[in-house]
Amino acid sequence: MAQTQTTKEPLFHIAKRDSIVWWKAWCIRAAAILLALVISGLAAFLLTKENPLKIYATMIDGAFGTQRRMWGMMQNLAMLLCVSLAVTPAFKMRFWNIGAEGQVLIGGLASAACMILCGDAIPTPLLLLIMIVVSVAAGAVWALIPAFFRAHWQTNETLFTLMMNYIAIQLVSFFVYKWSVPKGSGQVGVINRATHAGWLPSLGGHEYLLNIIIVLLITVAMYVACKV
Repeated sequence: MAQTQTTKEPLFHIAKRDSIVWWKAWCIRAAAILLALVISGLAAFLLTKENPLKIYATMIDGAFGTQRRMWGMMQNLAMLLCVSLAVTPAFKMRFWNIGAEGQVLIGGLASAACMILCGDAIPTPLLLLIMIVVSVAAGAVWALIPAFFRAHWQTNETLFTLMMNYIAIQLVSFFVYKWSVPKGSGQVGVINRATHAGWLPSLGGHEYLLNIIIVLLITVAMYVACKV
């Protein structure tokens, strides 16, 4: 008698729903945010015995309390959004790159090296162009290393890119110490504060506005590219 082979079904099965009413999708997002706030507030109360509402009020004041804080928050938000956009194509191709931190650090290190080594010898427009090219190339090379190993030897890109983050952190720490001012302090400080060589121009009296506009344009372009 032939035996029938049964397939064991998992206890939980998660599937993406492609079609969902827009208002229901936003209700789900709002409920997720509310639940996260409740759980985070509960954890904060258990750990600190502080009123969670006061903690959230302090966080809001720290982000929106003054105009300077708002611009600083928007600058940080733009930079984090830019990093997330950078790894979006990799995730779309199912290459699980979690090495964005290391790639950003290496790109930033390349930009800082251009500012420190060439800031007094090159006009700012040319220096900005060199910084962009060198930082993009450095970040690309840093991402190419795990991609090469994945393509040729089937290494795990998640672990590989994660480990390269720590290498990038140590490299940046080394050069921070090497370029520290005063020597041995472990702090680079604001690079080219006097000459502003390598600084992006300010718009409307705001130093961070150009950064935010650039990231906004990149966001729109990435959205269009992913929809095509």
